[in-house]
Amino acid sequence: MDSKEYVDTFFDIAKEMGYNIGRCKRGSARGQKQIDFGNKKLHEGHIRKLYPLIMEKGIEFSYDDFDELVPGRPCAVKGFKEINKKILK
Repeated sequence: MDSKEYVDTFFDIAKEMGYNIGRCKRGSARGQKQIDFGNKKLHEGHIRKLYPLIMEKGIEFSYDDFDELVPGRPCAVKGFKEINKKILK
C-alpha cells in the first residue's frame, strides 16, 4: 500500500465508522480532507506524515512518536489507532 492508497483508505474507513469528514477552511491545508476527532482534527497532510510511522510500527507507536510528526494533537491518537486497526487487519 502506498501513501495515497493509505490516505484514501483511512478516510473511507473513518467515514464508515461515523467520523465527521470535511475540508480544511484555512491555512496551508485549505481544501484538504480532514477528520474531526472531537477535540482535534487531522488533515490529509497529517495522515501522509503518519503513514511511514504506521508502516514501520503498526499501531504500537508511542504518543511521543505521534506528537513528533503531528504536534499538539494528542486527542486524535485514540481515533487514529482505531481506524488503523481496521486498515492493518
